[in-house]
Amino acid sequence: MLLARNPTLILAPLLMGVAAVLIGLVLPGGGVLGIGQFIAQLLAEFGLSVALIQADGAWRRDRSPFDAAWDESRLKLPEIVMASIGFNFVLFVALYAGNLLGLAGTIILGAAALFFFIYTLPAAAIGGVPGGAALQVALERARAAPLPTALAVVVSILAYFVVPTVVTTALLPMVFSLGIYSAAAAQLVGALAQSLAAAYVALILSKAYSDIAFRGW
Repeated sequence: MLLARNPTLILAPLLMGVAAVLIGLVLPGGGVLGIGQFIAQLLAEFGLSVALIQADGAWRRDRSPFDAAWDESRLKLPEIVMASIGFNFVLFVALYAGNLLGLAGTIILGAAALFFFIYTLPAAAIGGVPGGAALQVALERARAAPLPTALAVVVSILAYFVVPTVVTTALLPMVFSLGIYSAAAAQLVGALAQSLAAAYVALILSKAYSDIAFRGW
């Protein structure tokens, strides 16, 4: 399994998750305009982008070093940030509009936005697409291969829900048994769980995007 051969795939998502926890202690998400939550989201997406670059290398060469992916992501940082902001905006608009229609509308419009723009970060991180054009490229890739895209969406959603649930269920009792009951400790366990999910999702999205973009459908 590629993740087992490249365990450092979890490093960038984990580092960004820990950074988000630390920032949250100083700048809570409920602050002015939810700035803490916004920064945490950008950090999470940068961590995922690093993992995408590393995962793409792993698919091509079986093993992919973390430092090379980190250096490449730093060079692409402006494009990744622009793509992240665009993706967050589209998802926010879809969820806000869906909320006006009730729970069903929120689910439908949110899922549609995720389906059509799930390749936004891969386009910027591994496709070399400028951040301002990443949304358009993501839309084109999704429309070109609806079935693989739908599978990528389903797997990604399951990973982000199932993996954190399993990991936190297993680890939190161990943390509490050590007499550590702080909210920060629980959040750090959650960051570890999210990093494992992000590493797995990075493998799925990088493969799906590369198959569509570079091999054609």
